[in-house]
Amino acid sequence: MIAFESLEVRYPDAKEPALKGMSLSLEEGIVGLLGPNGAGKSTLLKALLGLLEPSAGSGSVLGVPLGTPEAAKLRGRIGYMPEYDALIEDATAYEQVAFWGELSGLEAEAARDRAHEVLYFVGLDEARYRAVSGYSTGMRQRVKLAQALVHSPELVFLDEPTNGLDPDGRRRMLELVLKVRAELGTGVILASHLLGDVERVADQLVILDKGRISASGSMAGLRKALSKRVELRFLDPLVEAQEARLADLGSLHEARNGYYDLEMKDADPRAAFAWAEANGAVLVQVTPRHDRLDEVLLRALHPEKA
Repeated sequence: MIAFESLEVRYPDAKEPALKGMSLSLEEGIVGLLGPNGAGKSTLLKALLGLLEPSAGSGSVLGVPLGTPEAAKLRGRIGYMPEYDALIEDATAYEQVAFWGELSGLEAEAARDRAHEVLYFVGLDEARYRAVSGYSTGMRQRVKLAQALVHSPELVFLDEPTNGLDPDGRRRMLELVLKVRAELGTGVILASHLLGDVERVADQLVILDKGRISASGSMAGLRKALSKRVELRFLDPLVEAQEARLADLGSLHEARNGYYDLEMKDADPRAAFAWAEANGAVLVQVTPRHDRLDEVLLRALHPEKA
């Protein structure tokens, strides 16, 4: 779906690149771009849309190389929901979505038909003839999503789609994101700084920080790779001296009946078996304790604290 190698993007007069040597390959599905504000999420989306020219490296979206004349045609195959509003206040949702359909390459009649369809899809069919100036924040976000979908794209980029929404509005928007993938078969790249949003919908995760990729992979795979929290089960409970030497392995959280909840210094479970052999203990099992997404993010952004 998307691949790039040593991708660098530099803004004019900037002291350093906004994106610094990024290399990654993303498969179809819902991909979460996660990171703090200023991490490079919006810049990466704009580069993949062809709105920003790479200053170094290479990449492709849907098989089309970035930075080539062919890349301009990608805009007909990709939808983009920007973070900030660019709606025409005195126009209706229907007028705006139909207009964006024409800008995306649809004939006028087809654009009008699709406007009805996507506004129904996002739950605005009954309000489609009202001016957006009277819309709530949640409704305005759904107009932006409809605009991104009107031309039936193969891939849609959503930049902070729950921005400014209350809990119920966030829930409805995230349900729509899942619906876009499940019912339309559209690939989704979702950029967000909100952990809960990404955790709820994404099946792949890319963690960005200061223009670099800190970690990437499937949700389950990242948790496993970045987690050092394990439960060790020994054949017999450790004696006091052995338990004291567990500090060589990591930080002990809890001990009960031969089970030891440990934050290991080394994520490789072989280190635990080597410790057991060296200390005269019989280690029966090592079970990963999968971290929450916020713990995974903390490890990726601050490995020195892991």
